[in-house]
Order: sequence, then C-alpha cells, then structure tokens
Amino acid sequence: MKRILVIDDDETIRSVLRLYLEGAGHTVLEATDGKAGMRLFYAHPVDMVILDIFMPEKDGIETIQEIREAGNCKVLAISGGSPTMGMDFLHHAKAFGANDILVKPFSEGELVDAVGRLTAD
Repeated sequence: MKRILVIDDDETIRSVLRLYLEGAGHTVLEATDGKAGMRLFYAHPVDMVILDIFMPEKDGIETIQEIREAGNCKVLAISGGSPTMGMDFLHHAKAFGANDILVKPFSEGELVDAVGRLTAD
C-alpha cells in the first residue's frame, strides 16, 4: 500500500491515525511537529502527509508550504480548530496547497476514504 507521514503534536491522535491507517494496510511514520516531520519527509520518501494545523515549532501551514516547494506529495490537513481562531485555517490550508481537509473528529471510514481518493494511482 502507501507510506504515510502523520504529523500531529497530540500523541493520542497519532496513535489513532496509525491504528486506522495500518488497519487499511498502509505504513505509517510519525512526527510531533512540522520541524520533525520535515526531517522524516526528506529522509524517507512518502506517498502522503497527514498533518495538523496547530502545532508547536512549525505549524501545518508552514509545513504544507515546504512540502509544496519540495515536490508533489499529497497532503491531507486535519484540525479541530482553535477556540480563538475558528475553523478558517483548514480552508487556508487548501489555499496553501493541501489536497484535502478533514475536521476533527472524523471517523475511520472518512480518513480511509480520503487517503484512498488522494493516493489512487
């Protein structure tokens, strides 16, 4: 199947995404923020990146921009929003190059469907 890099500062979210994605037959790499994620991105070619918008060190928007500069990798942005900023940032993620977005919480089926759509050969 596909190799997917999950970048999220929430360990629980990363664990759930790993469970869902490995259950669908994918290989998963994990990073806690955009800086660590980009190190893995350059060291291990991936078919897709799933990343949160709000993270320490390097946020999702900056990370999407760097992924776009580096090449053509599919990007799925995820977020539950920010109490002070609202959900608009997921739409900004699309403007900056995310291929699709999912609002947390989402179901296993929604995630697996989105990954399938974006990584279809």
